[in-house]
Amino acid sequence: MIPRIQQDRLQEKLKANKLILLTGPKRAGKMSMLEGVIIANNWSKTHFDCNQKKTRRELENSPEKIKIDSQILVIEEAQYLSNLQELLGYVLSGDIKATTVVCCSFAPRVDEMLLEALRLEGLEVLIFAPSFYESAQHFGLPEEEKLLEERLIYGNYPQVLNDLGHAELTLRELIQDVLFTNLGASDRINKQDKMMRMLQLLAFHVGDAVSYNEIAEKSGLDNETVERYVDLLVEAFILIKLPSYYSNQRYELKKSQAIYFVDNGIRNALISNFNPTFLRNDMNELWKNYLISERVKWIRMNRLDKKLYFWKTHTKQRMDFLEVGEDSLRAYKTDWEKRKKVKLPKSFGEAYPKAKSSVLNRSTYWTFLTSKK
Repeated sequence: MIPRIQQDRLQEKLKANKLILLTGPKRAGKMSMLEGVIIANNWSKTHFDCNQKKTRRELENSPEKIKIDSQILVIEEAQYLSNLQELLGYVLSGDIKATTVVCCSFAPRVDEMLLEALRLEGLEVLIFAPSFYESAQHFGLPEEEKLLEERLIYGNYPQVLNDLGHAELTLRELIQDVLFTNLGASDRINKQDKMMRMLQLLAFHVGDAVSYNEIAEKSGLDNETVERYVDLLVEAFILIKLPSYYSNQRYELKKSQAIYFVDNGIRNALISNFNPTFLRNDMNELWKNYLISERVKWIRMNRLDKKLYFWKTHTKQRMDFLEVGEDSLRAYKTDWEKRKKVKLPKSFGEAYPKAKSSVLNRSTYWTFLTSKK
């Protein structure tokens, strides 16, 4: 198993706090990492799995009767609980004395102020499928470089990497699990076949400036439903949404979104294309999705203070990814080919002369994926 960089942080937080929020995609390794920390510290544990209807009923009907004698209380898939806010109240008031880990693979339905307070205190630990840095630390950088094309096709989910022979089946099951279980009746997903069509359209146009009008027309949905579904899938850790960057410069797009997938394997499963790289005509899309999703994961896991965008003009000038810090602007253009001479948009340099601009190809991406600056 690939060691996770969040493991030490999770252990530290569990020793010093009463409530931890452990979030991230389904099957990304949250529970395995948590179990490792609990075993290493010889802590006793009470575990409620809210995937089970009986468990949910028990926690929802009589939460005040729950008696916890162990040191750690784990509530797995807690986003399914209708009374999660009430349960957290019992923890914060001391009625539940065990250190409580609330594990969610979808944004939890709790008070926004409480959620923000937990995040500000660093009490949300975010876990994605293993990152480039974690894999390179485990396998060694030369070996990870050899595995790059495998990552572009199959992604990074542990279950997928452990059994590539069944990768396609595993990824399709994961998509079904998220769409038809994680997004339930409370989210008003009553057009699941059309949502799947919407996702497939986004997969074919990964990283493009999205027209909700066009996606809606082709998928048989209306604009508002497309936007709502996209937001739900962002909360379910399937999609990444980047807004367009603008400062009232001429021709800049102002209200567009670029959509990426958190994992390349999910994107390829949606379009039923697991062909090797030498048979593909979408390598730039695969490369762009891999780089940007990996960078977004790294920024979020390390709680780096950056705002993320893409930049495009009506004249089709484009920078794929922008990181805006307190006093910095870094802009990147991606290209799969190593030796290709890539021109950076002249209009971007004129509009933002202080920005640091770079091209990300197979010779220049390592630092981008691991930098904390």
